[in-house]
Amino acid sequence: AQRAALPRPPPRGVGFTGGGGGGGAFGGGAPPPTSAAFGSGGGGNNPTAFVGNLPFEAVQGDLENLFQGLPIKDVRIVHDRETGQSKGYGYVEFASAEALQQALSLDGQEWAGRMLRVDEAGAKGSRGGPGGPGGGSSSSSSSMLY
Repeated sequence: AQRAALPRPPPRGVGFTGGGGGGGAFGGGAPPPTSAAFGSGGGGNNPTAFVGNLPFEAVQGDLENLFQGLPIKDVRIVHDRETGQSKGYGYVEFASAEALQQALSLDGQEWAGRMLRVDEAGAKGSRGGPGGPGGGSSSSSSSMLY
């Protein structure tokens, strides 16, 4: 079975207004949203997807279109606090765990020339980052000085 074509984002420079729908609530490298900080969750875990490698011009409506047909509770695209520019990732909260599982099937799909990354928000071990065990430096002796 073939996957349906993904909706196309707006052309470069179109659709990005700097606001993008509340940008900045999770800016500055904040951790993934939780039920207390994201959406109107009534307690418990809210099924939330991390969506990465987004075009910098993408706005909330583009993510809503990307996941059309799935019950979405909230969408956030993370923006730089100082410039207002998108950081290229966001979070989508779904109404059910089943909807989240369907959304995860878009991981690795190409959208606007970029390979989307769709993962469970807060999933351990799936995201690499700077540092981690052993630090982020390749010079072993400099990090051993006291």
